[in-house]
Amino acid sequence: MSRIYDNKPLHNLPVINVETQNKWEPDKFTRGDGIILEGNIKGRSRFSVTDKSHSKYRYYVLHVDVHRAHKRKFESNGQEIEPNFSETHKVRTGYLNSSYKVEPKGQTDKLSKDQVKDILCHSELSNITSPRLPKECSDCVSLWLQENEMEQMELEQGEAVRVKTSGNGPFISSITKMDADAKTKGNYAGGENVGGSWTDKIMGMKSSQPADSGSQAEGVEEDEWDD
Repeated sequence: MSRIYDNKPLHNLPVINVETQNKWEPDKFTRGDGIILEGNIKGRSRFSVTDKSHSKYRYYVLHVDVHRAHKRKFESNGQEIEPNFSETHKVRTGYLNSSYKVEPKGQTDKLSKDQVKDILCHSELSNITSPRLPKECSDCVSLWLQENEMEQMELEQGEAVRVKTSGNGPFISSITKMDADAKTKGNYAGGENVGGSWTDKIMGMKSSQPADSGSQAEGVEEDEWDD
């Protein structure tokens, strides 16, 4: 059943005003390939940042408890490809999915929660968010999203999300709301259509290549996020 979207709870969040003596330059935190992660929203904040030129920038900050994460991966032409979810993968050895064997796949792109924090947390930004973290968010990663991008989202506390960061910093490139089974897509920010997901885009790239239905060495990777 459809329902009318109302983001009034987001607008009711108090705006935290912050002044910085430096020029506000988010781009300096977006170098590197970035991270794709899944987790639950444990808290939300609104910030208005005023820099030394008196320019104002408004953000929602989502405090996310990270459950799993991987490095984003790109080809030399800049096209995003599927990360290496684990060091091994299953390969069919018989017909009709009757048997498999496990083969090495190379170094995994999987990251621990501490590694995620080391990559995404920068002192200049953490100094803004850390003193204002709710108690239940002490072990969370604070992810930033421009206020105008949040306008099209329906994100509530406790919901599971899948996030791609813009480089090795806490700014969100895209975010997908997931259902209870962590499979189904919801609203999508960052220039994507509603209902899209990172997995869909990866599968879309794969579907453009001819399939060999008779291959006995086809990889089995339907949900390696759970490994």
